[in-house]
Amino acid sequence: MFVSLVISGIGISVTIPQITLFLVGEIHLSTAQAGLYFLTNLTAPIAGYLVGSLSDRAGSRLLVFRLSALAGFVGWVLMAVAMQAWMPFAINMLLLSTAGAGAAQLQAAVRDELNRSPTPADNEVVAVMRMAMAFGWIVGPVIGAVLGAVIGLRPLLLVTGLCVLLSLVPLIGVKTDTAAARRALSTPIREPGAAAPASAAPSAPHPRSMMPLLVFTAIYVLIMCGETVKLAYLPLYMDGELAVDAGVRGAIIGFQPLVELLLMPFAARLATRFGLARVLFAGALMAVAAHVSYASAGQIFPHLVPLIVGQVLMAGVIATFGVLGITVAQRLVPARVGMATSVFMSSYAINAAVGGFVGSLGSLWLGLPQLFWIPAVISAVGGVALIVLNRCVPLDPPDRSP
Repeated sequence: MFVSLVISGIGISVTIPQITLFLVGEIHLSTAQAGLYFLTNLTAPIAGYLVGSLSDRAGSRLLVFRLSALAGFVGWVLMAVAMQAWMPFAINMLLLSTAGAGAAQLQAAVRDELNRSPTPADNEVVAVMRMAMAFGWIVGPVIGAVLGAVIGLRPLLLVTGLCVLLSLVPLIGVKTDTAAARRALSTPIREPGAAAPASAAPSAPHPRSMMPLLVFTAIYVLIMCGETVKLAYLPLYMDGELAVDAGVRGAIIGFQPLVELLLMPFAARLATRFGLARVLFAGALMAVAAHVSYASAGQIFPHLVPLIVGQVLMAGVIATFGVLGITVAQRLVPARVGMATSVFMSSYAINAAVGGFVGSLGSLWLGLPQLFWIPAVISAVGGVALIVLNRCVPLDPPDRSP
């Protein structure tokens, strides 16, 4: 599964940074129209719910992953030959969103194995799997930039489709447990004072039990939408206002994923020792501090110091929520781990849409670098909401809850 996630991460990250160039250069959309493409990511929660629910009811999560990978392959092939302006939008909504939701089922399969063979190091196991995705995003953009220049953007999309297919190869012969066995192993999170659950968890809990998951996912979006703002506008700020050399700009942006890889296992160990809720709240505080660092870089000399500090802090945010958020989502709806995982991971796509809107509005309203105060405030709201949610529904297992 680790190798499959690495291959899948490389394949997607090869193309995503180049997709706007493809839409403008090959489909002949305006830059404004190309920006609207990312709004199709708002269909990701719907695809996540449908695919995740299918996974919870199917005999194997890997079967759902394989079918979703095939959908992703077809989607990228169709994208490579698309000629009409509407085609990329439809392909992303119908096929690529399904493929993304299916990829989340590998994380759900890991949770099934941890339920079957419990270990005190389950946070560390999830961290290792999340590191596979991060590693793919470190090397993928570099490969994509080189290949895009050498072979062209349309062939690059075909390469992405092939990578999606190759992610199936390490899983040949691998099987997972049945849906019935998963339901028997599920242990729902109970609120204080609630009656003990039946011996087998229900296969379809009351819809209201989804509410904590949806709230937690929304909190994650609040805390993480500033990452999209940073990726879009921090390079512009460094280039225009601070006159930072191009190579230094690339180094500042590029070293964050490396820091994330180092911090992910550390965040997992901290969660095992101090609890999920405390580490996640620390992550929310780091998000606020990171955007404050970006916003104040012009007033601090040397200017690169607060930028580097902000990057390290954002790496900490992704290390905490990227690893522990999946675990919390799965524990909030333990009888439907596949659905919970897909819905939570769909927030990655929502972050891009929300962050793009916030950045566009902020650049017009406040300009650079003051627009970074907007995600700082939004992250603070997310941190407060996280405290309230933890009061209502403890995010830690019962033995760690106060």
